[in-house]
Amino acid sequence: MSNIHFQRKVICDELWDTLFFATGEYPDKEKTPDYRALKCGNFNVQIFNARRIVVNGEKCSSSREAKFVICEQL
Repeated sequence: MSNIHFQRKVICDELWDTLFFATGEYPDKEKTPDYRALKCGNFNVQIFNARRIVVNGEKCSSSREAKFVICEQL
């Protein structure tokens, strides 16, 4: 079992790449004790853990689903 902070970082890096290639802009990272946030253009992504990710208010249960949501909202 890995540390929750490490899981958040790995997912944050995956979604950072997705946001960068989807929008062409560098996403801003924000780190709080409860979650990590990525902000880029009209996207706001909050990563609480591996099973709880919120993309523009839409709840996702995996990083893969979050990637699909980002690509759908383009």
